[in-house]
Amino acid sequence: MQIENIDNTPWQVHKLKELIHQNQSIYFDVDDFEEIVEFFILEGNYKESLKIAEYACKVHPASIPLMLKKAQLLASLNKEHFALDLLSEVETLEPSNSDVFLTRGAIYSQMQKYEKAIEEYNKAVQDSEEPDFVYCNIAFEYENMGNYDKTIEYLSKALEVNPENDMAMYEAAYCFDLLSLTEESISFFKKLVDRNPFSVEAWYNLGVSFQQANLHEKAIEAFEYALAIEPEHGSTLFYMAYTYSSMGRYYDAIRTYKYTLEGEEADSVTFYHIGECYEKMEEYTEAKKYYKKTTDINPDFVDAWIGAGICERELGNAGPALDAVHRALDKDPENTAYLNILADMYLLYDELEKAGYYYEKAMESSPEDEALRLDYADGLIEKEQLEEAAEVVHEGIEKLGSLSSLYYKMAAILFMQGRNKDASFFLTEALLLNYDNHGPMLEQHPSLKDNPHVIELLNHYGD
Repeated sequence: MQIENIDNTPWQVHKLKELIHQNQSIYFDVDDFEEIVEFFILEGNYKESLKIAEYACKVHPASIPLMLKKAQLLASLNKEHFALDLLSEVETLEPSNSDVFLTRGAIYSQMQKYEKAIEEYNKAVQDSEEPDFVYCNIAFEYENMGNYDKTIEYLSKALEVNPENDMAMYEAAYCFDLLSLTEESISFFKKLVDRNPFSVEAWYNLGVSFQQANLHEKAIEAFEYALAIEPEHGSTLFYMAYTYSSMGRYYDAIRTYKYTLEGEEADSVTFYHIGECYEKMEEYTEAKKYYKKTTDINPDFVDAWIGAGICERELGNAGPALDAVHRALDKDPENTAYLNILADMYLLYDELEKAGYYYEKAMESSPEDEALRLDYADGLIEKEQLEEAAEVVHEGIEKLGSLSSLYYKMAAILFMQGRNKDASFFLTEALLLNYDNHGPMLEQHPSLKDNPHVIELLNHYGD
């Protein structure tokens, strides 16, 4: 019995090289030729694989496996039409060989002839040893065509045949998520767990579906079933932690996230989520520690730099706070949210010129963002820079048009300046645009509740 060499190269390959070197005739049986061809495929040397497959077909001209291998290699080298011609020859020899249909289907898919691919895969289903695999291929072709209803239909067929087909499960979950079909997703995975109650993947995906529907308690229950089957199932543990966080159960989330790290390599994403939980609990020192762990592993994890910056700000550390946010912006310089955070920080630290610079950059990045202008104006109001705040809002009105939020803000600023006539004009316009929106203005600027001009206009337009 022949054995493989210590370098994991099959003996057949060594023998082939030896025969070529000695200029001797080459002969192997079909299985050995397949072993050689497969070796060069794994090496990424498709041209050499094809060369050997062509020679092998001459030595064994009636070998269906070698002909199929040759067809696959021709397709890999973008010689699809030659591959299809060869498959036609094979089909005359074995008309019911499902591998012919599968190979032809894959080639048509490669050529983006998805309907033809589906025709071939449908021929292969009847005699296939793995019909669920074929149904998945059909589903993928429908997905390529953008027909997600059919995609889900054939993924369902695959799971009826083999409820343990994880690929079909995850692809179905992806389609439901893509189409925002939350109720349909829940129904789909409920049926799956009814058919196969010991499928950890089915319970996991049911839990994710519940979570996406904000049915957090049901999500946790589904995850607990999954973990009862497989206690160390990493995806379930992670998503359970995420669900706890969504429920505001931050300690439970942190405990679960940390459990996923036991015995595993350090994971920047998990560290980030732990940091986020601590931040939400206002435990900024601990949060900062986990954000640092995140960026130590992955310096390009931009959200972790932002999180670290916010924690430093809350801890009163101006320099490190600004540095962390600048690190984030170095990696994503056009991100409006990050520019806004940096501008807010400079405003907080009374560096009004720099704050203005970054607010302007943020507004250039997202010119239609009214909330951004309002945030800038509020920051200036807080710093008693009322004239500058009015300019920011006025520019917003000129660029964005008649938005009630901007008119209310302009009215508030003008009333604070004592410019009651101008303020009344803007408040009137705001009330005509959206009367109900006056609430946030009064809540944010409570002194206006006692302003007689405001009371008069509210009463007049509220009738």
